[in-house]
Amino acid sequence: MILYTIGLIVAFVFLALKYVYSYWDRQGLPNLRPEIPYGNLRILAQKKESFNVAINDLYDRSSERLVGVYLFFRPAILVRDAHLAKRIMVNDFQHFHDRGVYCNEHSDPMSANLFALPGQRWKNLRAKLTPTFTSGQLRHMLPTFLAVGSKLEQYLERLANEKQIVDMRDIVSRYVLDVVASVFFGFEANCLHDPDDAFRVALRDLNNPDSFMNNIRTAGVFMCPGLLKFTGINSLSPPMKKFTTEVISSHLHQRETGQVMRKDFIQMLTDLRRKAGSSGEETLTDAQCAANVFLFYGAGADTSTGAITFTLHELTHNAEAMAKLQREVDEMMERHHGEITYDNINGMKYLDLCVKETLRIYPALAVLNRECTIDYKVPDSDTVIRKGTQMIIPLLGISMNEKYFPEPELYSPERFDEATKNYDADAYYPFGAGPRNCIGK
Repeated sequence: MILYTIGLIVAFVFLALKYVYSYWDRQGLPNLRPEIPYGNLRILAQKKESFNVAINDLYDRSSERLVGVYLFFRPAILVRDAHLAKRIMVNDFQHFHDRGVYCNEHSDPMSANLFALPGQRWKNLRAKLTPTFTSGQLRHMLPTFLAVGSKLEQYLERLANEKQIVDMRDIVSRYVLDVVASVFFGFEANCLHDPDDAFRVALRDLNNPDSFMNNIRTAGVFMCPGLLKFTGINSLSPPMKKFTTEVISSHLHQRETGQVMRKDFIQMLTDLRRKAGSSGEETLTDAQCAANVFLFYGAGADTSTGAITFTLHELTHNAEAMAKLQREVDEMMERHHGEITYDNINGMKYLDLCVKETLRIYPALAVLNRECTIDYKVPDSDTVIRKGTQMIIPLLGISMNEKYFPEPELYSPERFDEATKNYDADAYYPFGAGPRNCIGK
């Protein structure tokens, strides 16, 4: 009897999985053959590749404009046409205004940040936060960048004099975290001189790839939101949630009672709350403030570290580009008597080209998520994308496709120069595109 029951259960599970993995066949969309129980992500489950590389591998295995894939048990559409991807994000945004990632505002408020919020809730928050990311606000923050930069200069000078071989990503990460601590959290960290500073340890634990629960949380947020909702697992570990909430609540209280005044993100949030309170608008709660400061902590620190480190890496392998950039830096410093200002940096055109080329080869977020919110008929096609379908835009695959970027393996900042332009502008969107692009652009 027991064997008979087990047999029935096994048969039921097998048939259920067969049904799940035949979704795209039933929809009549070209698709990549899945493997039970991995879908199309076996190499990710086996930890042989990262999610970004796994998706790029799927991009290379097809030639269709749209191809059906399975993110473990979740059907999704891989958008291989860069122009269609941009249309989805810009012209037809009303059909794809949500990301389709995990967001549970009530039981997991730390998940309800600007990146994840859907619909009108996202629109309202974006409108509130956009004024905090203007060029004027960046000008106010520049003294913080320069103060931490001075510490970095002294630190590197000592290492250079000792002729040490160093891990630049590690050093850049610590520099960026000191900036983030000051600009977003409102306190002075010491990550540059203390690798075990609490502020850095928290992020290190967050990004620990060997943590089983971290992997479950990451998979749940981006690929299987239902997993977190079903299990009740929060998107953040309890210690990380406690750390962020306590720090933000404490600093918000200090600002609102006038104990501290600084030109940083916490002050901007405080001013927003005060303005909303006086005008009778809905104000940002402590939890909402904590969720969004954490977003800039986790996402901003890692992306900035990557952009700087990969630019340095490519320059060391391209002597001509490095010499050209060095001349621009020297000329700017000489012209302005060694003074670094917001406008002086903005005038460095070749530096801008180098960063743009870095973000092409090493996009900060190599996969962009969108969810179909209204049935959508694909232009020049009979295909209809149904409401609720997860869309995957493989930014890394597109940016390394010679159809859009000739000689994609070549690091060539000049491809972005208007005088020598050599790329498809409609295929380049390292910060996303449309109303839901990255607020940090």
